[in-house]
Amino acid sequence: MRVYASYKGKQNDVKVTFHNICVFHPNYIYYVEFLFKSFKHLYKMLDMYRTDTLSIKLKKIYFLTLWEVNKMNIKIASEKTGLTKKAIKYYENEGLITPSKKCENNYREYSNDDIVKLNLIGALRALDITISDIKDVVMGVKSLPETLIDTVKKIDESINYLGKSKLIIASLIEKNLTDYRASGEQIRKLRETLELSRDDKKEFISNTLLRIFPGNFGQVFVSIYAPFLSVTIDTDEKKKIWLRLVEFLDSADEVIQNDFLIDENKLYEFKELIYTQNKNLLNYDENIKNNIINQQIGFAKSLKENEEVRIKFTKAIKKSKQMMKIIEPVQKDFEEYLCILNEDYKKYKKNQNKMSSDVNEALKDKLGFTAYDLTKSFNEEN
Repeated sequence: MRVYASYKGKQNDVKVTFHNICVFHPNYIYYVEFLFKSFKHLYKMLDMYRTDTLSIKLKKIYFLTLWEVNKMNIKIASEKTGLTKKAIKYYENEGLITPSKKCENNYREYSNDDIVKLNLIGALRALDITISDIKDVVMGVKSLPETLIDTVKKIDESINYLGKSKLIIASLIEKNLTDYRASGEQIRKLRETLELSRDDKKEFISNTLLRIFPGNFGQVFVSIYAPFLSVTIDTDEKKKIWLRLVEFLDSADEVIQNDFLIDENKLYEFKELIYTQNKNLLNYDENIKNNIINQQIGFAKSLKENEEVRIKFTKAIKKSKQMMKIIEPVQKDFEEYLCILNEDYKKYKKNQNKMSSDVNEALKDKLGFTAYDLTKSFNEEN
């Protein structure tokens, strides 16, 4: 409310102005009471000058409700929220807030509710929550806790993706690549293999080994490791080893001389035998240990007593040497990587070493020589 008062008297000219006198309350009776008191105070003040006449001109009276008082322009909204005017208008265009507009000038007027929403929007945007997700919260489509949980999942996915990218980049830096023309395909393959599922990783390893060892031999080689090719890449170390394994297998040349000792018709039988051996080693205990020791002792005695067994064993040793020449360039590194990537294979190798030690100790005790001594004697003879 603005009150303008003027006085003209014989001795003095007095002009008094009250600017922006406002009291806000839902009950309009308080406005009237305030107005009355204001005029009464003005009258006493002017009376001090011995007035002849009192002229009071009421310029404008604004009666405002509380809702109207809480309205503010975009400048004040920007100051209260710390957001730029451009950002506020952007959120309005996106439908996140709907400020009212004055009829006379079409200026936006922001309420306290708009300020609350803008503060929330600014805070959520600082957490990299998308506009669409924020809109769901503001519109009541999704609760804030649900949105935060979904955001954490997205952040975890981003961290995982960036972590993989970092490992690939680190791997490339270690190689010190200078030929960018060959790098594109390599980077693509490393990224793709990291994103493979557990089953797809197993298939990738199997297919790559079959490429290196084509035909019958490759199937035998894959069957030896088949139970351990399902790898779970759940640590940075495993991710790093997986990338090295992929690079190692990818760079391995195809083996040309791959004639193998197993006949095609006996391949299935051989795979079943390998499966049983792998299972026994994984579950290695005293019973399995004693059975294997008894078998080895019986076999060692047969070699001493049966010429036919000796001939077959001699042929097996020759073919084993042939096989080792073929697989040796790949097997050592491949098994080192697999021990890290698959806990079962790590356990398998540990039990295999223990079994060899147990068998040699038992043979030495009962027959006076170890399995190694026996194999060595046949190699010297042939």
